[in-house]
Amino acid sequence: MEKDGFFVQVKDMVEEYVDDRMLLLRLQATEKAAKASSTLFLGVVIAFISLILFMIVSFIAGYYLSQMVDSYPAGFAILAGIYILLLFILVFIHKKYTGKMIIDSIIKFSFDTKEKWSNEV
Repeated sequence: MEKDGFFVQVKDMVEEYVDDRMLLLRLQATEKAAKASSTLFLGVVIAFISLILFMIVSFIAGYYLSQMVDSYPAGFAILAGIYILLLFILVFIHKKYTGKMIIDSIIKFSFDTKEKWSNEV
């Protein structure tokens, strides 16, 4: 009889352990989703404000270059050429440097919480 009680008790403990682990996984997933959502929202807001400021500065620079060369189309064409050159430089830098950095930071973000939780348990 005692063996039956022991196995029932162990079964209950295992079920409780599995439930606790599932709760822990759900909490970890919720924490990561919350962090990712807040970071994404902040990034979108910053990108939107930066885009507006960039457009204003671009118009100012275009008009300034237009006055320098005494032609609106030429001034804005010079500005467009500068932006195309910057675009090519950014694509080159991304392929060589920033792509790896972004991938590494995403991997670090994904596994950061797991290490924190495993040290506490």
